[in-house]
Amino acid sequence: MKIENKNFWERKDIIATQEVMKSISDFEQFMFLNSFKRYNKIGKIDHIKVFGCGTGRELEGIAKFYNSTKIVASDISDNMIEKCNKNLKEWNLDSITKTIVGDAKDFNKVNNEFQLVTILNSMLTYVPLRKDRLMIFKNAHQILVQDGVLIGTVHNQIGVFMKTMYFKFRGLFSFLLGDRVGNRDTGFKGFKVSGYYYTKKGLIKDLEESGFRDIEVYSIEEFQALNGCGYDRKKGYNNLIFIVSK
Repeated sequence: MKIENKNFWERKDIIATQEVMKSISDFEQFMFLNSFKRYNKIGKIDHIKVFGCGTGRELEGIAKFYNSTKIVASDISDNMIEKCNKNLKEWNLDSITKTIVGDAKDFNKVNNEFQLVTILNSMLTYVPLRKDRLMIFKNAHQILVQDGVLIGTVHNQIGVFMKTMYFKFRGLFSFLLGDRVGNRDTGFKGFKVSGYYYTKKGLIKDLEESGFRDIEVYSIEEFQALNGCGYDRKKGYNNLIFIVSK
């Protein structure tokens, strides 16, 4: 069944799947550490903007790692934010965290306010149009202070065999499809949502076009290799992670 992005994330059964994930992953810790190292030359990461916060899974880890005093977290789903607010009270983070229901494309009313912006949970996978993804990247750039850091994750065209072959086949028609080579329905629980899967090259291009510098992009496979570990694409999504500066 095909469903719109917002309607998908408003569903109680979909929200319940997000509650299963509680802790910060090893690659998120890697991004946290590298963002800290980047901005530490300038000052403290204290004001943080979180796009696509969902039920707030990463907020507890972010607050503890950075010891921040202000977090602004937003999500497109009213029900996700409702659940997030309950979690924030349970974690005693409601005093430092402001939550907003809204589309990331529209968050452009502030300038130079945050030292860190996050777009985790592969939120951009559910933004099928390139112009909208660029708008979100440009909003992130605008709201960051100079030398502020953006970190995030997106789905990768290279992963399990069938997914990889699907995008390689579509790539044969790139002269017709252009950027739409990366479009593919995603979702779960019997629902399909329009989505987009990045290549490493395409992600770097969009980040550069949005004004970012010192761009680092790794697949999870590459990240594990940095740690001397192997990675089985049959069992993982092989997402792309990125760390960039304004």
